[in-house]
Amino acid sequence: MKGIRTALGYILPTVRPAEKCEACGKEFHCNASVWGCWCAEIKLSEAARARLKEKYRGCLCRECLEKAASSS
Repeated sequence: MKGIRTALGYILPTVRPAEKCEACGKEFHCNASVWGCWCAEIKLSEAARARLKEKYRGCLCRECLEKAASSS
């Protein structure tokens, strides 16, 4: 059953459990799917990407990624 839920999660991301943004602590559903993710939509400079990799290990919500992109 877990394998089916995992596979379904790539088609319908809201099926997956909520994650917590490491930057702001807000719960969100990662939109990573077979069609892509907001991580690919938001353009980060190499410097911003490096700073985020140093500071965080997990996913960030869309708002925090957009804030990082606009401040770079």
